[in-house]
Amino acid sequence: MARPAPEVPETWRYLTSDVGRLWAWRREPFEEIEKLAGAATAVDADDLGALAREINRQERIAEEAGQEPAS
Repeated sequence: MARPAPEVPETWRYLTSDVGRLWAWRREPFEEIEKLAGAATAVDADDLGALAREINRQERIAEEAGQEPAS
């Protein structure tokens, strides 16, 4: 059975550069606390699968930052 193609969430836009590198930008910026936790609104990768994994990693960072109690 063929593996499904990786998908980029609708909250992100992506393009392929003229040298073949993929870049993605989040449509809405992360909240300040999410950025401080390390969530990046722009990422790049060599292929679509790697790009989707990196986007998901950024979203997890942001989600975890939003769950932490404020100090």
